[in-house]
Amino acid sequence: MTTMNISVEQAEQPKPFDLLEKPWIPVLDLAGQEHEVSIRTLFADAQRYQRLSDPLETVNFAILRMLLAIFYRAYAKEQYADLDTALDLWQQLWDGDSLLTPEVANYLDQHADRFDLRHPTHPFGQVATLTTAKGEYKPVSIILPDVSGLFALRSADSLTAAEAARAVIHCQAYDFSGIKSGAVGDKRVKSGRGYPIGIGWSGWLGGITLHGSNLKQTLLLNFVAHRPELLSREAIDRDLPYWELDDLSAAAREEARFNRANPERTPAYGPVELLCWPQRRIRLFWDEQQVEELLICNGDPIGYAAQDGVELMTAWRYSDPQSRKAKRLVYMPKAATAGRALWRSLEGILVTSKPTSVKTNFADGGLTPSVKPAKTIEWFGTLWREDCLDEQQLDQVRVAEVSMEYGAQSSSFSNIITDSLAIGAKLYDPQRADLRDAARNAVELVDECFEALKRLKKNIHFAASGDWEVDTADVEDEFYHLVDSRYRSWLLSLTDFATAEAALNTWKDELRDFARDIGRRQISGYGPHIWAGRWYEARKTRITAGTALRRYENIIASLLAYSADNEERSGMEDVPTT
Repeated sequence: MTTMNISVEQAEQPKPFDLLEKPWIPVLDLAGQEHEVSIRTLFADAQRYQRLSDPLETVNFAILRMLLAIFYRAYAKEQYADLDTALDLWQQLWDGDSLLTPEVANYLDQHADRFDLRHPTHPFGQVATLTTAKGEYKPVSIILPDVSGLFALRSADSLTAAEAARAVIHCQAYDFSGIKSGAVGDKRVKSGRGYPIGIGWSGWLGGITLHGSNLKQTLLLNFVAHRPELLSREAIDRDLPYWELDDLSAAAREEARFNRANPERTPAYGPVELLCWPQRRIRLFWDEQQVEELLICNGDPIGYAAQDGVELMTAWRYSDPQSRKAKRLVYMPKAATAGRALWRSLEGILVTSKPTSVKTNFADGGLTPSVKPAKTIEWFGTLWREDCLDEQQLDQVRVAEVSMEYGAQSSSFSNIITDSLAIGAKLYDPQRADLRDAARNAVELVDECFEALKRLKKNIHFAASGDWEVDTADVEDEFYHLVDSRYRSWLLSLTDFATAEAALNTWKDELRDFARDIGRRQISGYGPHIWAGRWYEARKTRITAGTALRRYENIIASLLAYSADNEERSGMEDVPTT
């Protein structure tokens, strides 16, 4: 990568760019028009906007987390360790006209100088004195999350102040690992290089956002007002976003909690710190109103295996390798999987009565849930349980997930994985566990139907060729693509059913017809000889297209029968097991 040199005179900061007052946050208003707004305007008029609207959902997620950090700090008081007090606060905010409350306004006033992107001593998200031994800086292209070609049509030679603000926030949240510029003053630098310390914290997450009908609702649905960790002034004063920290230097922070031997185990002080963790040291270099060059160096490595119970906006998966290493129960953030729709992983966004468990020596009873939902999901259920919400106020919620996918050794961006799911808000009522269980059972039925379809494909291929080996990836893609809209529509209607059994039976009817149709289509592309089939010596039987289809349809009928229990789910297995 080329480097650029810049003089001291060029590096002088131009006039301020105040993130509180200047427009830089992209939003979509209720009429569908795009705007850029300031932080104060967004809080004051959040009900006038549908959502954050940057083309990259990772940028939107990073900005949302910054806004939530402001909100958490504005209401960082010991009294909100009490649930009833916290619920009263949340209800007042939900019923209020604006989120620019006196508490939020006072907080912004108190820290106003820390939100200046060009401040001479503490520019927002940056280190004012950051430099390398050779005084070299990089082109702005290195900070752009250039994935999926979204930046192919814009110049990467410079950034406006608004673009730079978004880029700094995104970089702290998601920056890739790999070699960084070696900063003067960082003891970790060797031969002028900063060696990898890992990706930004948000890069580990399958970031979960609950969306309401406008941005005000969205902010509040993701604001967990109950803060049981706020039991002391000390706890409040140490859980800080990076703009409240004493001016950071090029060096990593040196605190007793930082585990140098096992950095993945370094705990965060609280959820606010994780919302805006300083994973990088950054400095922007300006020419008039444009950022022409910049510097990105290593910051503080995040303890990525130590944040279960602290981070609020991701689901969690049990990690056996990390548990064995730590000799205790360890959950890791559950990132989204490319090509896998959000509805296929419901346990991360719905609290079910009997979560899937895995065996482990580190849990009481030897079992622990394989997946745990995000804390924001649990909080949403609390709001329903405590009658803070009803269907007149919020009839449905859109649950969105976003993950950054990285390249080899996490040293580059690869892709952004994102999906969302519209769900009847009443489904989160703690008293409707039966409906949530029905939603999960419906997904399990889909997966079992696909397993039957995959066996059918192999059986038909054997009938045609005498060979069991056949690629079923295309069949899988087609199956889940076609079932996708059907499941989404059924899930959104789930709260309209009188009983969970009626809802599940309706789904079984639709899935049965679909499964039969796609099964019969598997014979296309083969010649008429598949009806004669092939002799399968291991089972002393002839496998034909007719017998394969008949057995497939029998298993589908068994899987999707109305009875709650069915013991014939494993009755079709012509393919030899290994």
